[in-house]
Amino acid sequence: MTRAYGTNPADVQAGVGPAIGPRKFQVGEEVVRAALAYYGDLDGLMRRDPADGTAYFDLWEANRRDLASAGVERIEVMGVCTAERTDDFFSHRAEQGKTGRFGALICLS
Repeated sequence: MTRAYGTNPADVQAGVGPAIGPRKFQVGEEVVRAALAYYGDLDGLMRRDPADGTAYFDLWEANRRDLASAGVERIEVMGVCTAERTDDFFSHRAEQGKTGRFGALICLS
């Protein structure tokens, strides 16, 4: 947006809506390696189950960090997990491939 419209990131308000949450977003070692290469530090982004070492990724925090690193200061994370709220949202993982679509509204002023 900065290049295309001259937007100052400090003027942007961003929201991270419903998505699979950190308790449910199990990932493989290839994602762990890719996230480490991209972020450098996985503190707060990745946790491992102490029982079996399974990795879980915090997509909400990853999006918040990406926005913050772009200079966006006003960021709201809804914190609603689609995999835990299949009564309200579609979740490909929680519903074994059953899918639907979400919509988003973006306004430039």
